[in-house]
Amino acid sequence: MTGPNLRPLLIAIAAIVALGSALGSMPAAAADLFVKAKPAVFVDPWAGFYFGFHVGHGWSKKTYIDNFPTYDGEVDADVGANGWLGGAQVGYNFQFQNLLVGVEGDFSWSGMQNQDFACYPFGDQLCTAKPQLFADIAGRLGYIQGPWLIYAKGGVAFVQDRYENYATCAGTQPTSRGGVSADCGVKFFADTARAGWLVGGGVEMLIDRNWSAKLEYNYMDFGGVSVTFKDGDDGFFTEEIHQKVHIVKVGLNYHFGAPGPAPSGALGYAAAGNTTGNGNGDDNNGTNRVVGFAGADGSKDNYSVFAGGLIAPFGDLDTSGLRVYMLGEGGYYRYPTDTGRISGTTTAGSLLGGWAFEGDTYSINLLTGINAINHTLSSLDLTNDVQGTAFGVMGRVDMHFNPTPQWLVTGEGDYSTAFRTYDATVKVGYEIIPNSRVYFGPEGGTNGDARSHQWRLGAHVSEIKFLGLQFDISGGYVDDSDNGPGAYGHIEMSRTF
Repeated sequence: MTGPNLRPLLIAIAAIVALGSALGSMPAAAADLFVKAKPAVFVDPWAGFYFGFHVGHGWSKKTYIDNFPTYDGEVDADVGANGWLGGAQVGYNFQFQNLLVGVEGDFSWSGMQNQDFACYPFGDQLCTAKPQLFADIAGRLGYIQGPWLIYAKGGVAFVQDRYENYATCAGTQPTSRGGVSADCGVKFFADTARAGWLVGGGVEMLIDRNWSAKLEYNYMDFGGVSVTFKDGDDGFFTEEIHQKVHIVKVGLNYHFGAPGPAPSGALGYAAAGNTTGNGNGDDNNGTNRVVGFAGADGSKDNYSVFAGGLIAPFGDLDTSGLRVYMLGEGGYYRYPTDTGRISGTTTAGSLLGGWAFEGDTYSINLLTGINAINHTLSSLDLTNDVQGTAFGVMGRVDMHFNPTPQWLVTGEGDYSTAFRTYDATVKVGYEIIPNSRVYFGPEGGTNGDARSHQWRLGAHVSEIKFLGLQFDISGGYVDDSDNGPGAYGHIEMSRTF
């Protein structure tokens, strides 16, 4: 399978990884006040739902075999591509004494590449190969000994590749083949997605009741597929490309555990009470340390889903202190060009850390970290610089303020150097129905990147409580630089643990 057929699946896996973390954790969009409910006590941190993040390094081998205009089996290039990567994982474990059985999904943005290597027997072309996205769904089987877990994993893997090459005419090769011209300076591009298989293993150690650190190795084999290279006009040719990938990564996981009677402690010792807690005898297990969120957003020819979590790793959400923020997004969009409309898919992930300032009537988070964004287009657009994968530094601020119990003011904003991407929203709300803690009012916002932008003006209903979740709904007028004026809608849900 190649080309756009697998792009929705890659987006779906990214959404599953992000949405999974929301279902086990679930914020209000970044800046909204969160519902605070007492969490369950957990039987064991290995059993149950978990999510986390990882960074690592990858090495791939790509073999280019000539199949244009007919297959002749000649190897045109045999090269590697390497670089760092980062992403998120989500999973669920079952524990049977010392045996662990689980399932896990991973999604990674990759900076792996090999630039300007010799390839193809015409036009003296130089090629660039960039594996940009990796995803997998795998089963895990492990053995537990004290705080240690040793495990093996295997399953299905996916990769999104970007290929670029251009004719240099630097040698004696012909400038055409099979009716395709490779005159000096002609560029060819290809985006492909393909499926393969994965095996691997690793070691993981509990470093806290809810936290574990891991070291993992993955081997992925994607076989060979015929890749179509296009020049932006009518010219194209194909090449059979085989790919194998090795990845080593380190990561952190947050474990929600499985509900049940109070355990002796994550590492086998008695759980200590919280002498500085809420004053009612509850220990640390009775405080809220995580808020998760998930939602969707849509306007004309722009649709996205998102999910993530805000974690207080060494305290609770009601107390000022360190925060860890994770966000995953996936979307689809279309925009007009001189030759018709081009569609694109996007995925993004953010890992931020910072400090929260908590008071009786306010909550402020100041965060910074890393961000990765990928844009994949349905056809070639040489005028659009917002395509491929970019890594950047991201800053974020969000605030929630209740000047009185009847009034609500929230604001959030972030900026990433990856494609110069930004987003900001401000809301003001009033509690029309007395004592409901549901707020109605106006909102305004803007978002965009180096290629496009939009601004919004609408209304919201915030902090609707239902079945232990909090919902925030908004909509109104949008002006989009690509698609003109129209309407937008936004919904999100959150839960604390």
